[in-house]
Amino acid sequence: MARTTENVPTVEGSAARTTTSASRDGSTNVHGQMPDNGRRDENTRKTPEQASGRTSEAIGADSAPESVQRKVKVEKQLGQSGVSQDNTSASAIALTEDATGPSVKTEVINGTQSAIDTPQEPKKITLDQLRKVSDSTDLVKLEAGVETARGILDAIRLPMADSKQREQLEWLKAIDQLKTKSKRTRTVIAVCGSTGAGKSSLINAVLDEAKLMPVNGYRACSATITEISYNESEIPEEKYRAEVEFISPEDWVSELQLLWGDLVDDNQLSSAYLDANAEAGIAYAKIKAVYPDLTREMIVKSKPEELANRKSVTAVVGKARKFAYSNAGDLYLALQKYLDSKEKGTKGSTTKPQDMAFWPLIKVVRVYCKADCLSSGAVLVDLPGIHDANAARSAVASRYMAECSAIFVAAPIRRAADDKAAHDLMGRGSRLQLKLDGIYSNVTFICTMTDAIELSESIEAFDEDGQIQAILSRGDELDKAVREKKDTLKQLEQQADEIEFALEAVEKELSIWEGLEKKKNKGQQVYPPRIPAKRKRPMRLAKGRRRRQVVEYDSDSDAEAIDAQTPLTIEEILSKLTELNAQVQAREGEYTEMKKRCEDLDTAITALQTEKEGIAGESIRCCIQKRNERVRQAIRVDFAAGIREIDEEDAQADEETFDPSIKKRDYDEVAASLPVFCTSSVGYQQLSGRRSNRENRVQGFRYLLDTEIPLVQDHLKKLPENRQILALKAFLNDFYRLLNSLTIWVTSSALELKATEMSEQDQGYEIKYLRAAAQNLKNNLSMLVLNQKQEICNIQHSLFNSKSTGAITHASKAIEGIVEKWSLKKADGGHGLTFSTYKAVCRRGGSKTKSDKSRNFNEDILEPYLLKIATGWEQAFCVAIPASLDKLVDTLMDTLKGFHNEMSSRPELEKCKLASLNILGHQIKSHETSIRDMVGTIKASIQAEQRQANRAFLPEIKKEMTKAYSQCKEEKGRGCFLRMKEHMMKHVSKNKSSIYRKASQHVMKDLEKLFETNRKEMEETVHYIVDVLEGDFRTIISSSEMIEASAVARDHIRGVLCEVDSQFEKVLCMEQTATDPAHTSQDVSEDISAVAVASDAPQIDTSESMGVDP
Repeated sequence: MARTTENVPTVEGSAARTTTSASRDGSTNVHGQMPDNGRRDENTRKTPEQASGRTSEAIGADSAPESVQRKVKVEKQLGQSGVSQDNTSASAIALTEDATGPSVKTEVINGTQSAIDTPQEPKKITLDQLRKVSDSTDLVKLEAGVETARGILDAIRLPMADSKQREQLEWLKAIDQLKTKSKRTRTVIAVCGSTGAGKSSLINAVLDEAKLMPVNGYRACSATITEISYNESEIPEEKYRAEVEFISPEDWVSELQLLWGDLVDDNQLSSAYLDANAEAGIAYAKIKAVYPDLTREMIVKSKPEELANRKSVTAVVGKARKFAYSNAGDLYLALQKYLDSKEKGTKGSTTKPQDMAFWPLIKVVRVYCKADCLSSGAVLVDLPGIHDANAARSAVASRYMAECSAIFVAAPIRRAADDKAAHDLMGRGSRLQLKLDGIYSNVTFICTMTDAIELSESIEAFDEDGQIQAILSRGDELDKAVREKKDTLKQLEQQADEIEFALEAVEKELSIWEGLEKKKNKGQQVYPPRIPAKRKRPMRLAKGRRRRQVVEYDSDSDAEAIDAQTPLTIEEILSKLTELNAQVQAREGEYTEMKKRCEDLDTAITALQTEKEGIAGESIRCCIQKRNERVRQAIRVDFAAGIREIDEEDAQADEETFDPSIKKRDYDEVAASLPVFCTSSVGYQQLSGRRSNRENRVQGFRYLLDTEIPLVQDHLKKLPENRQILALKAFLNDFYRLLNSLTIWVTSSALELKATEMSEQDQGYEIKYLRAAAQNLKNNLSMLVLNQKQEICNIQHSLFNSKSTGAITHASKAIEGIVEKWSLKKADGGHGLTFSTYKAVCRRGGSKTKSDKSRNFNEDILEPYLLKIATGWEQAFCVAIPASLDKLVDTLMDTLKGFHNEMSSRPELEKCKLASLNILGHQIKSHETSIRDMVGTIKASIQAEQRQANRAFLPEIKKEMTKAYSQCKEEKGRGCFLRMKEHMMKHVSKNKSSIYRKASQHVMKDLEKLFETNRKEMEETVHYIVDVLEGDFRTIISSSEMIEASAVARDHIRGVLCEVDSQFEKVLCMEQTATDPAHTSQDVSEDISAVAVASDAPQIDTSESMGVDP
């Protein structure tokens, strides 16, 4: 932080400039008349007679033009550096007229003109709007405030960029340090789940991508760590980026040696090399993937070191390959080449039979995309598990787990619906680790594949209230109604056919009589026609009305019948035609009415059938939602029960004091606060229009919200917000503090227009007093920080060190039984490890292999010790130490306020610098916020480091067991398995106490280093705050002169500061964006309305029955 010293010249900060120094300067007259830059001669603060004399001298000085020219030259350089001349000039003019510039007026006294100065109040620089933004909790406003602050910092920095003055160099350093703090922090979320849990499909849906993560190839999806972050690049061709990092050459050599040990036994392949679940089968698959040309004989004869030096491998290991594309599909295809683990030559594989596969060599894949849910700083990490057989990937996974701020546990809902779901999804070791890490509240369960459901099973399992059955009953009613209406329709159609047939007969007869009329009109004799007997109605061929046929009567064909008849008169013919036309009209009316009834009935049937189809979907939807709620509650209850189980195991160690009625925590609250989502990636992708029309559409999802993917997206986006808000507020607080110091620097002298000037002797004395008081303050603060470290060490000793002794005793008694169980048959209560698995674990230093039957020996040995220290560890690092640090804030602030009050009450400062002291008083709140931010950072650091520390037990256990592992892996021949078990038991029996004691001592040393590091960080921070306070007071006290270039910089900075509040007022006028976390499903659907969906996909659920409680 910049500080004004005694020998650093200043302009506004000069409190007393004597006549002697003024004459020595040779240009003092300029300071008396500078209306262009808002400065004035501080000697005007003296008596009116002295001020008048100084002004008259200044007006008549010859050196004024040269000094003014020097200043104008500097200002021109500022303008060429990119500063807006208009804004700078405007600020300078405003300050000249309103802020610090003297108003020179001419008065006639006794007939003589004289110029006198009229002191004016400076234009006030306020930072109230900045403080309001800094106090806000609205993420968008805070981000906008930080962007505004960065622009202001650039503007302030510009005039000092090339300065060589110590004062301005310190300001530049403070500005640059502050700018580096505005970078976005990242929040790592680990996504865990077994193969087939639907993790890749889930991630694709959450990212709003049809296909970005690979979803085929069981090894590709379960063996590669993938980190997905927001893509900050604005280049269209780099919208989707990725980086594939490969393991180091040394790691691959070590990996090959382990694989050879699993696969080759006595110079021949293991008999289990074709078993995909055995260590030998897994090793064979990996070796063939990277070296497809090797035959079985070649594998036996080869050496790992030789294969590792193959050109095809050395071209890859230890390197990274980067990709950038404008669309997700191209990136997906590019990554498939590296992640594809299908058997060579199988359908769908992207590799040729003799192509080398890359997936065994990959350490981590990093993907960058524009997913909105990652824009807040969330980083998704798809972890295959920390028990990867590849040591490099396992180490990376362990580091991610230690770094992660939250954990997403994904599992198919069918498995999650089983009893003890949370116990299975998060095993005993995982729950114990969560307790040590203190992140129970950061776990989220995501049940996948909710679209996979059987209606009949769901009715039996979830329909206690009969809601589903009621829906199905309505469906049965609709079926019955459709059948009845179809029967009625059939009868009506038959009646319509009969009417139509009768109508056709009348029309035919009408045509005959019309023909007779024509002949009669021509003068021919006509006779009554012979109407044939009624025929049977033919089968109906079509629904449409048949056109009337015109039939002509041929009287010659019926000559014999005509001879016996009397000719018809025209009156008879017309009478008959009238009768027949009346019949046609009547029949047509009947037919039209009948057809309308048929059409109405057909429409009603269609409506019923549509409702029936909706009923079918609604019944499945209801089943899905009921199962979701059942599973959601079961997981919450079971998760809390699992935590209770871990807590009680520790408590039961002391049987005399154990009281089951005393709860370690509120388990009901633990259950209620656990976020659980039940999702359908397929349903979401279909509603979003990203799935092929050829696929069968899943039922049960009317709205995007039904799939709960939007809820996961919203949850994911909000996870980094708290950390982001704290970081942004800390930045703006530091920015506010910096601007307050700058305000004092640029306006100190102008603020004291009406104050008595401090003499140079008094300045020197006050500076010396300030230095001594500041050093004394630093000493006192250092002692407080040291005492704090000692208190933390006492907490550690009370809650961890003291319990460690009992934990060592308990674990030492249990270790032999643990080792014995590894090879004991399952029927006898053991784990039933076979010889090959047992030896493979020893070959890996006790680490678990990829085999499902394998175990991690080191974790098994460590577990009884961790169970006994877990509660004390959690209480120390999650409760007691944070509470102790919170109390430190008040202690530090009391000390700082004491120093501030002591300096502010100095008689000389109160007499000469009262206005500046008032501004300095505003800094106290900023310093308090900085100290709280520091303590918050220290608490977060301790949390992160303790998570590393509690993981340091495991490598120490491994180290202490190395001798036994080495002995076991060297055993061969008859009886080797028995000798292996003897070596192991002998080692643990001899060293059981030292195994745990050395691990404990190592961790205690790590904690001591952690506390000492934090002590130094706290001490540096509080000393920095003291330096800032000291610098501000020195600025107020100092009265040294300053070169003209520095004066110009002050004028420019003063102009910038005058505009700060108006800029932050615009930020405050932005609409409030924070949302209420207690969302209903309806509220959430409105928040996520921007989710990209197909044009016909419904987004908002208006149904009353939708109840989502994530």
